[in-house]
Amino acid sequence: MSIELRCEGCGKMLRAPRGAAGKRKKCPACGHELYVPPPEDEVEELPLAPEDADERRREARLQAERRRLDRALAREDAEPPEPVTKPGGSDRPWVPAGEADAEATVLTFLLAMRDSDLTRAEEAVALLRRRRSETLKAVDRLAVDQIPPAEMAGVPPAVYQGFLKNLTSQLQP
Repeated sequence: MSIELRCEGCGKMLRAPRGAAGKRKKCPACGHELYVPPPEDEVEELPLAPEDADERRREARLQAERRRLDRALAREDAEPPEPVTKPGGSDRPWVPAGEADAEATVLTFLLAMRDSDLTRAEEAVALLRRRRSETLKAVDRLAVDQIPPAEMAGVPPAVYQGFLKNLTSQLQP
């Protein structure tokens, strides 16, 4: 029994002996190099390990810790900011409510982009344009972190950074 395949170079139907499976051969008609796949009846499906929920939670915790450490290192490298204190004299740093709201809305934008929900993303951008300076500060804080937030787990870091760049470009006057 032989293996049938089509040449990608000239489109001619070819037959190869079963012994050629897994090897590269040249098309006799055009000389195009082909990979001869194994016959379908010889391909065995590899069983996948079941998903481990505990492992996913542990990985999410480790990613969150990595983001926290990255932010701390970024703050050490940056010029020390002026201390911002809570009204009432507390010396603990705080994020003004507008910036916290902006960061939550930026996250809404990121999730909408992840889900390809462009309508929701545009609505978030419209809200964020009203508070442009707070939004840009929130985007800067998120951009420092190379690993996406836990809500964005599964989104490659480059795509996450691309979403942030997209948002920044939409906020430009």
